[in-house]
Amino acid sequence: MHDPSPRSRPRRSRLRLGVLLTILGVAATACSREDASAPPDADPVASEPTAAEIGPVQATINTGSGSFRIELRPDAAPVACANFINLVQRGFYDGLEFYRHSRVIRQVGNPWNDEETRWNCGYQFMPEFSPDLRFDRGGMVALTRIVDDPTSPVRPNEFFVTTKPQSERYTFTYPIFAVVVEGQEVVNAMPKGDRIESIELTGDPAPLLAPYADAIEVWNQALDRAADPRRTTP
Repeated sequence: MHDPSPRSRPRRSRLRLGVLLTILGVAATACSREDASAPPDADPVASEPTAAEIGPVQATINTGSGSFRIELRPDAAPVACANFINLVQRGFYDGLEFYRHSRVIRQVGNPWNDEETRWNCGYQFMPEFSPDLRFDRGGMVALTRIVDDPTSPVRPNEFFVTTKPQSERYTFTYPIFAVVVEGQEVVNAMPKGDRIESIELTGDPAPLLAPYADAIEVWNQALDRAADPRRTTP
């Protein structure tokens, strides 16, 4: 094998080094041009925001006895939460009585304000249950059912708030969609017949409503057709 002379080695080394530097320079220029033209942190796929990203949606329920605040749980009951928000935005609950009153619940949402006469809002949906929401304390906010049967739809317009823990059998009978986070003492001391004066939403409910836009349109049409005694009674 031919061994290059000592004189030729440095020359060839310098030549190789020059070629390498030229290649690196061209590559660096190409990279800098590519980076300049590309948008920073481009994200071609936009994902739906999660409940954590949206932040909590709460409702302050103002009554004649005072106010209490509930936090919705769309992670556990998204349809029930969208339904409640829609009814609040329509002002449906304003002026209604907590007509059903016992040692353990305060119930509202019947325009007749009467335990003997039930009101049909014109639509219904099936209950949503979560093992994270149980009747193990007071302050649980749940929908009622058409009948007390595990296969029965909910009565979308009526909800109740608990004052104390209830039997475990209620956990997967009545679907919980919110919890009291402030003012539980107002709930506990509320007399029968106390009324909701207004409900104020805080947080951004729009992302919770968006997936159910078609259903909400159907719900609102049914509510507009329903024979609400407040519209027919002077």
